[in-house]
Amino acid sequence: MTKIIILYCCFLFYSVIAHGLEETEYRYTYIERQHSKQEVATHLGSIYLTSWALYPLIMPHAFKEQGSWSNYRNNFAKIVFDQDQPFWNWLVHPLAGSQLFLFYRANGYRKENSLAMAFISSALFELTVEIYSEPASIQDLYQTPVLGSLIGLGIENLSLYLLNNSNNIFAHILGHAINPSTLFWFYDGKIIVTPQINPQDKNKSAALFLTGEF
Repeated sequence: MTKIIILYCCFLFYSVIAHGLEETEYRYTYIERQHSKQEVATHLGSIYLTSWALYPLIMPHAFKEQGSWSNYRNNFAKIVFDQDQPFWNWLVHPLAGSQLFLFYRANGYRKENSLAMAFISSALFELTVEIYSEPASIQDLYQTPVLGSLIGLGIENLSLYLLNNSNNIFAHILGHAINPSTLFWFYDGKIIVTPQINPQDKNKSAALFLTGEF
């Protein structure tokens, strides 16, 4: 877990510093669009495969000490009220859900669709991944996507404020840190702010036009 945090911080620092060295000015927003069935399947599949890859890294003790394919078979289709500490049920899982919500938002899903996709991804993790070490949790099935999406919406607004309303590099680092999906290639809300002259303006004043980055 510590190694993952260190690697993430290094990636974040490098990405933001590299961005700070660019002369191009950007504005951050969200561009909502329709998605094909293939896109939906690809996005759900990418999160699902990532959850399989990260689970043994984030929860190494549970994976090694409690996990087995025998437990997987026994836990399949079993749902219980877990006895986890409030730290996990009310903080870790909702924060994970917030990043699911923000991932789908970064891919152009509307807020309600991002909630639905976060719910599906969370359910897939609970019912087919985490059962390798423990039964699926009733609390996590709804707290992760629902509370997570509410937190994610707040993080979305705060991150956009930090990224768009300050030239302070530390504000930009914080904006990306709480909303890391804004750093990846699939985020299409990073828009170039290009100063242009409006030929119809008699005073030849500069007007700002937002053009998408391709």
